[in-house]
Amino acid sequence: MIDDLRAIAIFAESIRQGSFRGAAKKLKLSPSVVSYHVSELEKSVGTALIYRSTRKLSLTHEGQRLYGHALNMLTSAEQGLSEIFSNGNELRGKLTIAATSALMRSPLNEQIAAFHKLHPKVVLNISYSDIRQDLIAGGIDLAVRAGQMEDSSLKTRRIGQIQRRLVCTPAYINGRTSPKRPQDLETWNWIRLEMMPGFRTLRKPGRPPVQVRQNGSICVDSAEAMTQLCLQGLGLATPPDYLVDREIAAGALIAVLPDWSVDPMPLYAVWPDNVAANNNTKALVEYLTKN
Repeated sequence: MIDDLRAIAIFAESIRQGSFRGAAKKLKLSPSVVSYHVSELEKSVGTALIYRSTRKLSLTHEGQRLYGHALNMLTSAEQGLSEIFSNGNELRGKLTIAATSALMRSPLNEQIAAFHKLHPKVVLNISYSDIRQDLIAGGIDLAVRAGQMEDSSLKTRRIGQIQRRLVCTPAYINGRTSPKRPQDLETWNWIRLEMMPGFRTLRKPGRPPVQVRQNGSICVDSAEAMTQLCLQGLGLATPPDYLVDREIAAGALIAVLPDWSVDPMPLYAVWPDNVAANNNTKALVEYLTKN
């Protein structure tokens, strides 16, 4: 049984890393040792668990079933070790975080930095990507996501919001009739975010909200890219305030219809529903909520 548990842990890490070589590097073993343990596990259960190719690994049906149980086993073990080795309120262990790349320059980084200063024995592994990753398959403890959340088995908590600005360059707006109302912007070229709806809701005190269709010839998958293309004078954009406030102050960008505001984008912490109440994930969620 002990050998099987070791092999199951190596099997799960191989899937997390996508290769025996990646798992070997992570576990400080040789690729041949990793391959051996997985092969022995397959012999033990009497069926193939992984399809192997020169480039990647993929799970068989039986392997997929075992992988879910393996992740639960590892999560429970890590939580148990964290509880045993904790000293009072001291946290330790690993915490894997996934966040959209738009948050690289956001106040979220300051919050995470402050959390780590409070709990320096927590090892942080942070991935910034605009690809929405599978938390369970990727072994991710916590994701920070923007926008409305879809119904799922994951737990979520709203931890804040991202203020957005409606901007373009002076050269772009000078070549057009100055807009008087939000609907006038539907004929302008918008630089759109692929993962967001094709409209923006604008609000002004004492007026009903207005939804403006984003008609445009440019669509990107990154808020940073949207901001940079906007700075090149290619059209309107609604980037986060922390990406453009300095450019607005310097005159590189102009706030369009400044009496109107763009709806802020909600920010959520998302984590697997089997996380223990006192582990690192919950501690970070509580910190982000209160700070």
